[in-house]
Amino acid sequence: MRNQPARPRRPTDQELSSEENPPSEETDRDVFVLWLRGCLRAAFDRVASEPVPEDLLRMIEEDRAERERLRRKRLGLPE
Repeated sequence: MRNQPARPRRPTDQELSSEENPPSEETDRDVFVLWLRGCLRAAFDRVASEPVPEDLLRMIEEDRAERERLRRKRLGLPE
């Protein structure tokens, strides 16, 4: 009998499902998430970096104060 090279070992199911070899669905999802994130950044980064208008900040603070007042009233706490 001649010396023949060893046949490569077939990976086990556990090895195939390890994090080093993620299923293709996860890889596809990751690629999609990266693509989507890039598209959204390209579309909205400039707008998102603009300062928030003072009128909008004022309305948010007024609403927050009103919601707190209503919450305290509902709990029977002094205003």
